[in-house]
Amino acid sequence: MRERLWDIWDRVRDSNRYVLAFGLFLVWMSTIAEVDLFRMINTRIERQHIESRIDETQGLIDDLDIQLEEIRTDPSVKERYARESYYMHKAEEDVYVFVDP
Repeated sequence: MRERLWDIWDRVRDSNRYVLAFGLFLVWMSTIAEVDLFRMINTRIERQHIESRIDETQGLIDDLDIQLEEIRTDPSVKERYARESYYMHKAEEDVYVFVDP
């Protein structure tokens, strides 16, 4: 058995040692290494997902900042917000709340 392995090694050493080294490197990088290829791919996918969530959240924050500035500066928007959110009303007004089924 040992002699057979040495025969294979002698043949590979002369002709395909770069291919063998590259193959061993691929096996090592894809399975054995602490930071293997599969973990790198999964980490990249997770990072892209998190970055897209950050972009969505930043867009939501920008929209809320615009709404807050409108509420602070425009009295009609402030009144509308109070009526819609807290069901406030003027004297002798009725408030009807419609609930979606």
